[in-house]
Amino acid sequence: MKVGLLGGSFNPVHNGHIELAQTALDSFKLDKILFLPSGTHPLKKDSSITPKEIRYDLTRKAIVSHPDFEISQLDMNTAEPSYTKLLVMRLQKEFPHDKFYFIAGSDIVSELQKWHDHKWLLDNIEFIIAHRPDIDISAWKNLGYIDKFHFMEMKPVNISSTMIREMIINGKDISALVPPNIQKELISLYSR
Repeated sequence: MKVGLLGGSFNPVHNGHIELAQTALDSFKLDKILFLPSGTHPLKKDSSITPKEIRYDLTRKAIVSHPDFEISQLDMNTAEPSYTKLLVMRLQKEFPHDKFYFIAGSDIVSELQKWHDHKWLLDNIEFIIAHRPDIDISAWKNLGYIDKFHFMEMKPVNISSTMIREMIINGKDISALVPPNIQKELISLYSR
């Protein structure tokens, strides 16, 4: 089975995540997308992050109408920082016959070198990178691992979790940015 992995803090999940997952599913003929809310993110030191159980529940609700989307707690229930390598090793142990495709935005291309044991990742999983048409990938040729990426063109989705939280605090309408079935819950959660 070809499984797309979409990890992140999902603080909160939004339509950009859903669109990214659907585009990867369709573009690479994946069998399913596994949403993996993170527990302790090694590169994010924000102590104000919403508790993982709430982020998990909101993500679960957000994807309920997508039959090819699933959610997993595999990246949440670890005491150590959730390094992608450790997550992939857990996935490979649980699903030894599946092939994994890590889905991310183009911002990770130059950041990947900072990831824990990124060379192991490049050897053990595929990377699907959402590529914005306005970004020139030739600038990345000197990275030495650009050939390991599968680029997927999609129009830019100018939504971020930070933007949504700020809009809620400022009383602005978020209805176009998040799945409708979690909108009220998000407003209640982040307007405090």
